Amino acid sequence: MREILTQPVATQALPLAKAHALLAEALERVEAVLSETVSSTVEMIPEVSHHLISSGGKRIRPTLLLLMAQACRVDVNQGVELSVATELFHNASLLHDDVVDRGHLRRGVTAAPRVFGNSASVLVGDFMMARAFGIVVRHGDLDLLRELSLVISAMAEGEVLQLIRSGKVTLSLPNYEEIISGKTAGLFSWCCRAGASLGPARAELVEAAAKFGKAFGMAFQITDDVLDYTAAPEQSGKDLANDLQQGKTTLPLLLACEQDHKLLKIVETVAESEPTEKDCFEIVRRVNNTQAISLALNYARQYSQKAIDSLAVVTDSSAVEHLRQLANHVTDRIELT
Repeated sequence: MREILTQPVATQALPLAKAHALLAEALERVEAVLSETVSSTVEMIPEVSHHLISSGGKRIRPTLLLLMAQACRVDVNQGVELSVATELFHNASLLHDDVVDRGHLRRGVTAAPRVFGNSASVLVGDFMMARAFGIVVRHGDLDLLRELSLVISAMAEGEVLQLIRSGKVTLSLPNYEEIISGKTAGLFSWCCRAGASLGPARAELVEAAAKFGKAFGMAFQITDDVLDYTAAPEQSGKDLANDLQQGKTTLPLLLACEQDHKLLKIVETVAESEPTEKDCFEIVRRVNNTQAISLALNYARQYSQKAIDSLAVVTDSSAVEHLRQLANHVTDRIELT
């Protein structure tokens, strides 16, 4: 059997680390404002909030927003508050996801619902969402607010659609793409749209930025779904085969079932009851014995290229080059051994 687990890529952090270095001052302000924004006289709110936001998130969404702002000739400091909003929306969705998915690990630490309970996690997620909307409302861009409302609605629809399809391996590729477009790629798209909208950017640039974020988000989520079948918990920061345990059918499993017809029957049988750890390991083993992982990564790379292509209308700069590098390396979070 081919080795299931992966090793971290030695250079995987380089593009993000370089972008962080370029944006160091603005990102420091993001962290400070983020901490202030989740403050409350209700002690449990900052406690639950900091359990998640201080657990090692890479701040990819704020980084993309600030890079896109700089690429559109905007002072990145103007993007600090909107960057905080994007991180709040993201972390609120993670708190809600961990309740729905019943995961035990998030970013390598115990998931908030396992520490504070489901009720506190949901309510603090709602608090973060409300604070984030407040930031965007104060920003005063009605078009941006309108786009955000559509994104948040699509995030909820994507999660509900995934819930409805749970355990159904007959999920089609278009259905899968619809799910990840809503639950993940939409917020990436909005981040980049927000960054470009900060200055007097042409409508063409704003739409190009949104397209970049959408394609980047698709590549990011597909790679994340691959990690569910390939990475040890200490590398992914999540439970092994967490998606599989929750009955989620993602691209690697779809592609594997096309090649291994016995796998389809196994998954259908397992889906009728709560999958055991043994069941999950057997399915993971069979997925890794097909070409599904490499094929899924090829899908992700196609989206990465779409993201890069969308930057053609943006004037070259160091920020644009950083965006290209991030898009090129989004699939390099893993290296099959």
